[in-house]
Amino acid sequence: MKQEKAKYIRIAIGVVLAAFLLLVVFNLVRGYSKADVDSDEINANLTAIEQLQTAEVAEIEKAVETLDRANQVDSSASKKIRYRRAFSKAIVLGDSLTEGLTVYDWLTHSQVSAKVGGSIVYADQQFQTAAKTFPEYAFFAFGMNDMGNYGGDEVAFVKKYKSLLKAFSETSTDTTICVCSISTPTAGAIKGNKSISHYIKFNKAIEKMCEDEGYIYVDIADILPKHPELYAGDGIHAAPSYYPLWMDRMIEVSGM
Repeated sequence: MKQEKAKYIRIAIGVVLAAFLLLVVFNLVRGYSKADVDSDEINANLTAIEQLQTAEVAEIEKAVETLDRANQVDSSASKKIRYRRAFSKAIVLGDSLTEGLTVYDWLTHSQVSAKVGGSIVYADQQFQTAAKTFPEYAFFAFGMNDMGNYGGDEVAFVKKYKSLLKAFSETSTDTTICVCSISTPTAGAIKGNKSISHYIKFNKAIEKMCEDEGYIYVDIADILPKHPELYAGDGIHAAPSYYPLWMDRMIEVSGM
């Protein structure tokens, strides 16, 4: 694509130079010729040359713009391919925020196990099904719904979480377990749902669990506050461009 763009730019420069040389030659001929040339005819010829030059350059610029758009599409597709390759031996489990990885086509359905309302309360089968794929890395992203399901009790939440992760590890013994923090909701979202105000103490409990059990803690709580424009209207979910930031964090922290 870059070579094609360069080719069109060289053509554009050539057209401009050719037009300039044509004007120079035309003026020399006009100055030394004894022929009786009407000034209106000269002006008409000059106008024609300018229009030809403008038209050709415009066509070239249009072609370059088309290539730019193609490059952008190609870049987006290439980025998705890179992430799918990076997570080729991994699986990500979670709730509706996690589901965005497949909704926005960043990862495949075989790389993500998530659903709206996802919670560890009833995730036993979800964990076991994922464990039987025997991934090298498994990322878990639960807690947003569990803050309400457990009535703000982070101790009970972690107890259940720990038991599910232990069962996962017993099934898939060589998997590296990585646990993501709960993403930060907006003040407006908390105002509308008081249960999610417990995200800070829940995250501390998740981090402590990881320290105790030897899991990798992936702190993602700062991503959306640093990029508030990526919040969805509900102050909990996120725009498509949030996901590369999250995946980059998982890759970086896990060493995957």
